[in-house]
Amino acid sequence: MSTEMKLVTACIHPHLEARVVKALHDLPEFPGFSIIELRGQGRGKGADGTYLASETDLVYQRHLQLQIVCATDAVETISRIVAEAGWTGRKGDGVIIVTPVEGFSRIREAGARAAREASR
Repeated sequence: MSTEMKLVTACIHPHLEARVVKALHDLPEFPGFSIIELRGQGRGKGADGTYLASETDLVYQRHLQLQIVCATDAVETISRIVAEAGWTGRKGDGVIIVTPVEGFSRIREAGARAAREASR
């Protein structure tokens, strides 16, 4: 198993949250995740691709951003699971982005180490 880590960032429709989360929970090794509410515009700029923004009329699509830190070996499976569960077949289904993780530590463990070192 690889010790290298990746960050899988996926933007999905809010109404598919439960389906995507259930699919992640069904994985043998659930990776954990964070969810952020976001809004933005894809390259289509709206439902029909003809949206033109003005200073007073800004329309955004609402999505959820999932952030999943996982082993490099798990990226393909996690990306596939999220894509299948988040798919509607329509424009604006979202995106999945994978980036390297330079470092990872749990605050609980790092804090405990720091407390032990401070007590010496």
